[in-house]
Amino acid sequence: MKKISNSYSPRKYFTHSMSVFFFLLCFSIVANAQININQKGGKFSDIINIIKSQSDHQFFYEDKIGDIKVGPLELHNASIEEVLNKSLAGKGVTYKVEDKVIYLSSANTNNPARSLQQKTVTIKGNVKDEAGEPLIGVAVSVKGTTIGTLTDTNGNYSITANEGDEIEFSYISYLSIKLIAKGDMTYNVVMKEDNVALDEVVVTALGIKREAKVLTYNVQELKGTELTVVKDANFINSLAGKVAGMQINQSASGIGGSARVVMRGTKSIMGNNNALYVVDGVPLYDIRGEQPENIFESPDGGDRDAFANINPEDIESLSVLSGPAAAALYGNQGANGVILITTKKGQKGLRINYANNSIFLKPFVMPEFQDTYGSRDQSFQSWGAKKTPDMSSYDPKDFFQTGYVETNSLTASFGGETNTTYVSFASTNSRGIIPNNKLNRYNLTVRNTADIIKDKLEFDLSVSYINEDNRNMMTQGQYHNPLLPIYLFPRGDAIDNYKIYETFNDVRNFKTQNWPSKYGNQGLGIENPYWTVNRKLFENKRDRYILYSALKYKALDWLNLSGRARMDNMENTFERKIHASSDLLFASETGNYMNQRMTDKQLYLDFLATADKRFGDFSLTAALGTSYFQYDQRLNSYEGHLGLVPNRFSEENINKNDPQTKVNQSGFKDNTHAVFATAQLGWKSLVFLDLTARNDWTSTLKGTSGTGVFYPSVGVSGILSDMFDMHKAQISFFKLRFSYSEVGNPPPRFITKASYELNDGNLKTETAMPFSNLKAERTKAYEVGANMKFWGNRINLDLTYYNTDTYNQLFHFEAAPSSIYSDYYINAGKVNNWGIEASLGFSDNFGPVSYSTSVNFTLNRNKIKTLIPKGTLDPTTGTPILAEDGIDMSSTGTYRMRLTEGGTLGDIYVSTLAKDSKGNIKVDPSTGAINSDPNNWVKAGSVAPRYNFGWNNTISYKGFDLNFLVDARIGGIGVSATQALLDRHGVSKASAIARDNGGVLVNGKRMDAEAYYAVAAGGTTGVLSEYVYSMTNVRLREASLTYTLPSKWVNHKISSLSLSLIGRNLWMIHNKAPFDPELTASTGTYFQGLDYFMQPSLRNIGFGVKVQF
Repeated sequence: MKKISNSYSPRKYFTHSMSVFFFLLCFSIVANAQININQKGGKFSDIINIIKSQSDHQFFYEDKIGDIKVGPLELHNASIEEVLNKSLAGKGVTYKVEDKVIYLSSANTNNPARSLQQKTVTIKGNVKDEAGEPLIGVAVSVKGTTIGTLTDTNGNYSITANEGDEIEFSYISYLSIKLIAKGDMTYNVVMKEDNVALDEVVVTALGIKREAKVLTYNVQELKGTELTVVKDANFINSLAGKVAGMQINQSASGIGGSARVVMRGTKSIMGNNNALYVVDGVPLYDIRGEQPENIFESPDGGDRDAFANINPEDIESLSVLSGPAAAALYGNQGANGVILITTKKGQKGLRINYANNSIFLKPFVMPEFQDTYGSRDQSFQSWGAKKTPDMSSYDPKDFFQTGYVETNSLTASFGGETNTTYVSFASTNSRGIIPNNKLNRYNLTVRNTADIIKDKLEFDLSVSYINEDNRNMMTQGQYHNPLLPIYLFPRGDAIDNYKIYETFNDVRNFKTQNWPSKYGNQGLGIENPYWTVNRKLFENKRDRYILYSALKYKALDWLNLSGRARMDNMENTFERKIHASSDLLFASETGNYMNQRMTDKQLYLDFLATADKRFGDFSLTAALGTSYFQYDQRLNSYEGHLGLVPNRFSEENINKNDPQTKVNQSGFKDNTHAVFATAQLGWKSLVFLDLTARNDWTSTLKGTSGTGVFYPSVGVSGILSDMFDMHKAQISFFKLRFSYSEVGNPPPRFITKASYELNDGNLKTETAMPFSNLKAERTKAYEVGANMKFWGNRINLDLTYYNTDTYNQLFHFEAAPSSIYSDYYINAGKVNNWGIEASLGFSDNFGPVSYSTSVNFTLNRNKIKTLIPKGTLDPTTGTPILAEDGIDMSSTGTYRMRLTEGGTLGDIYVSTLAKDSKGNIKVDPSTGAINSDPNNWVKAGSVAPRYNFGWNNTISYKGFDLNFLVDARIGGIGVSATQALLDRHGVSKASAIARDNGGVLVNGKRMDAEAYYAVAAGGTTGVLSEYVYSMTNVRLREASLTYTLPSKWVNHKISSLSLSLIGRNLWMIHNKAPFDPELTASTGTYFQGLDYFMQPSLRNIGFGVKVQF
C-alpha cells in the first residue's frame, strides 16, 4: 500500500522567519534602556529596591548598609554602576558585581566592638549541593560584622573570625546554614535546595525560565536527581505518584516498554490523549508502536516508545504543565498537557560522574493458582480428582526467571569561562522475567556551549546517538504468548518434560517442536511455552541520531534573540521469525518471516525574540516567535510463509505465490508552520496578566476551507501576601490565579482528500469520502487556583480547579453498501473533564534530622456531553445516523468499550448470564444448566479512577537519606479474561475452593463447578460480567536508602561517594484484582481495563552507586 500526501515547501516559511528575525535585530540596535530614578532622599535600601524592580539584579549586604542615609537623586537611562556611584559617594561603601548579584561592603572592615582579647580562628572547607556539585559564589559571613567571603570555582572557602562568632552560609534558592566558630576548623557544607523558595525559577513553555511566583497557571517541577535514584528502563515510569493531575500506566510489555501518560482525563474520542514531550524547548512527535486492536496478538512492530530512549542522567530538570493554559503556546499539540525536559550542559571546571544501578526483577502481582486437583486422561483441563503424592507438583511461577536491569552512566563536564562541554555515555542491559526477553540500549551525547562573544552571543550544539535492540516484548494476547500454556498447563503432568522444546525429526531432517498431540492448540493457538519464547522471535533494532543547535544573541540587557534547530532521525527494523513446526495457524510447514523497516525523520526550526523590561511600577516579559515542524515517515515491509527451505529467514525464501505473502510500502510527510507570541505584564510585582496567541497552519487540514487555526489564552494572578500583612496568620505567601485557554489536537492525515491504495499491482478505487469540511478538534479550558506557603515556608499548599470542554470531535463510520465510498468522517460531540489538583508539602529540620514530605491528590470527572446530535445525516446517503445506543470503539470477545451520551470515554460493557426479571440466573429445571445471554450487554463501569494519591517522603540524618513513596488509585473497574480461562480450565484457586465447597452458589444452591465455569468462563473470554474487579489499589511504589560517605573516608580525588539500596513495587498494600491495575496492554485510548494474559508487573530490588570526581 502506498499513500502520498502533499506537504508545504519551507521556502516561504524561511523568508517570513528571516524577515522577522532581521527586523528584531535592527530594532535592537537602536533601542536602549537602563535605570530611571527620581528619589527625594531616604535610606539606601530604597535605592536598592528601585534597582531590583527595574532589573534582574540581586543584592547581598549587611543591614546597616541599607540604613545609610542618601540625598536626592534623579537619573534617567542610567547604568546600575552610575546609580551606585552617585548614591554611595562618600559613604564608605564599596560594591562588587558578579553575574547578576551585587555585593556591598563597608570600606573599613575593622569592627571596634570586637574585643582584641578574643581568640582569632580560621574556618575553611568546601560547599556543595546535595548532588555533590560544588557551589560557586556562596556567601560565607560572620554575623554582625562586615567580614565575609565567597566560595571559589571549586566551592572552597576560608574565613577568619573570633572564637564564638556565628558563621552563616547563604545562597540564592538554598536553605541557609549557621555554625559557631570553635577554634580553627575545617567544615564541609552540603546545602539543600529550598523547595519552597519564593523566587523559585521553573521552566515553562518554549523552554523559557520564569519565576514560579509570577505564573498564572500551575507548573510542577522535579529535579533530575528525583529520576535517577530508583531508576526504571523507561524513566517516565519514575514519575508515577509524584505529580498531581497526571496518571501513568506502564505497558505490560515489561522492561523498557512504553508508558501511557494522561493529564486531566481523556479528552479526544479519536485523537491522541497522551501528553506532549518537549526537550530543551523542542516538541517531539508522539512516536509509538501500533497499539492492540484485538485480544489475539500484539501488533506487528512490537512495543516502541521513542521517549523511553532518553538517558535520565542527562536530565537537569523536568516540568509538568498539566493544564492547557500552561501548554497553550504549543497550539494543536497542547491539549493533553506537556512534559518539559531540560538537559544538562557543561560547567566550568572538571567534573566526572559515574552511576550504576543494578536491579533484580520478580513477578509482582499474579493470579492465584491451584495444584490440588489434577487432570483427566488426555485432557488439557484440570477437572480430575485430587492429586496423589506420586503426581508432579506444579507452580506456574517457576516458569519466570529472575530478571535484571543494569544501567551504567559516565558523564564528564569540563570547560572554562566561555566554553564548556558535557559528554555522557550510558548503557542499559537487561533481561526480563520471561525467558529470552531482553533489552539493550546505549546512549551517547556530546554537548558544547560556547560564548562566541562573551556575554553577548552564545552557541549551543548537541549530538546524540542511541542504539537499542529488544526481543520478545510481549504485552498480552492469545497468540505467541507463553503465559497461556504456562498458566493453563494440566495439573499432574510434568512441565519439565517439555523444557527440551525441540527434538530431531528424522523424517524432516531438522529439529521440530516437542509438544504432545493430545494437547494440540486447544483452539487458543497454544504451543510449547519454551518453543514459543525460543523459536517464535520478535526482534526490534533501533538506531537514532539527534542533532540540536541553538544560537542566542543578547541584543540588549532586556532583549534576547535566539534560533533553534533539531533533527531527529530514527530507523527501526523489526523481524518476526516463526520456525517450522509451529502451529499452521501462524506459519507454513517451513516457517514464516516478516521484515519491517521504518524510518522516522523529524525537523524542527524556530526563531524567538524574548524581552524583559521594567517601566517604573510595571514589568513586561514578552516573546515573539515562529516555528516550522516536519515529520516524515517511511515504511517498507514484507512478510509471508517460507518456501522450500525450512527456517531460512530471508526475502528470497518467502513463497511469493502464497496468499499470506504481503508487501507494504507506505509513508507520509506532515508539516506545521506556526507563529506565536506571549506577554506578561506585571504591576509592582503584585499583579500579573498573561496573554498568549498562536496560529498553526498544518498540512493535515489542507483541502479544507481553512488550514490555519488560532489558539489564544489569558491568565491573571495576584500575590495577596504582598498586598496585605498575613504574617499573623503564619502565611508567608499567598497567590490567587485564573486562566482561560484554547488548544487543540491535530486531525489525522489522509481524510480531507481522496487517497488510493495500491495492492498487488491493483489500484483500490473505493476510498473514504473526502472530508473537506473537517474542523480541527478544539479544547476550551479554564482553571482557578491558589499557591500558599505557611509557617516560614515550611508548609506549601497548591490547589487547582479546572474545567475543559473538547469539541469538534471526529467520528469514523463505514459507508452504506450502496455508497461509492468505503467510509466517511464527521465532526460532532463534546467531552467534558473537570477536576481538582492539590499538593501539600512540609519541610523542616529537627536538630540533625531533616524531614520533607508531600502529598498530591487528583480528582477528575469525565463525561460525554454530546455524541452524535439527533438529525445528523450520513453524508454518503443523506439518511440520519443512528447512535442512540452508543458507539463501540473497541470490541473483542465479550468485552467492549462503548461511548454513550452521559457516559465516559472509559466505559466498559460486558456480556452476562441469562437472568430473569428479578435478577436471578436462569436455570433449566430439567438439566440444571445455565446459559449466557449473547444479546444483553451491561455497563460494568468506567476504567477511570475516582481519585489518585501520592505520598512522598525524605528523611535525612548524618549522611543517610531515606526516601519512600506510597501511592493509591481509588475507583475504576477492570475485567480479567485471564481469570475466566483459569476458572474454565480448573487451574485457578477459585475453582479448587468451589470443588472443596461442593460447587458454586447459583441462586442460593450449589451447582457443579465444572458445569458452571463451562458457561460462565466459556467462549473466547468468558462471561465477563462475572469477572469485573475494582481497580482500587494502594502500594509502596518505591523506596531507597542512600548513604553518602564523609569526604574524609574517601580518596582525595573523589569528591563524593554514595551507596543506595533501592526498590520499586515493594508492597501491594491493597488490591482485589487478579492483575496489577496500573498495567496496560495499550497506551492508546481504548483497550483499557482488560487483562488477557498480561505479563505480570515487576517487583524491583537492587542497589546503586554514585561517584563524583
